[in-house]
Amino acid sequence: MSQFMDFAIKSLLPEAKGSASSTNVVDQDPAKMAEEFAKMLVAQIQNQDPSNPMDASEIISQNAQFTASLATVRLANQMAHYNQIASSVAVMGRPAEYIDPNDPTQTPETGIITGADYTTTPPGLIINGKLIPMDNIIRVDAPSAPDSATATSQLQQTTQLKQLQLVGKTVEYFDQGSNSNVVGVVDEADLQSAQGYLTINATSVPLANIIRVIN
Repeated sequence: MSQFMDFAIKSLLPEAKGSASSTNVVDQDPAKMAEEFAKMLVAQIQNQDPSNPMDASEIISQNAQFTASLATVRLANQMAHYNQIASSVAVMGRPAEYIDPNDPTQTPETGIITGADYTTTPPGLIINGKLIPMDNIIRVDAPSAPDSATATSQLQQTTQLKQLQLVGKTVEYFDQGSNSNVVGVVDEADLQSAQGYLTINATSVPLANIIRVIN
């Protein structure tokens, strides 16, 4: 009995892959493993030799070994799923090349990753309005860098927003005329100036010269 049972157990346990110290158990189905183990155990009991019945302590030992292996499989699957979720979040908004599983020609397509569906294993990424399994992703590119004109426009908009937020505020700033720090109220902002000039104490002061906002 014991030799048959040992063989049955080993046939269901996770198989080591790669280095001897690592075990790849991801994607093995714990429910299916438990079902197969139960079938083997029942078959062994039904076919046991009446003159040499099964040892109950050995059955308990084998069951404990198998239960521990199931826990390992479940944990590995959970960690793999969490890692896949983290990966999907990291690539959000990036351009990707993929193969649509519903395309019979299996022609690579490109699009921007706009969302993810975590109800599937592995999680699916939403590209061009379609749900694409992560296994079908060929590559993911870094986000496209804005061109110089776009970057300049974004910088100008940020500067203008800071200028408007300071209007009416009491600030401390560096006065180039007196070469000292001065306190004053921001009366207006020049939104056309590249340096973001503010009018304080009837003087034009660059935004870069603002030291702190008092109130």
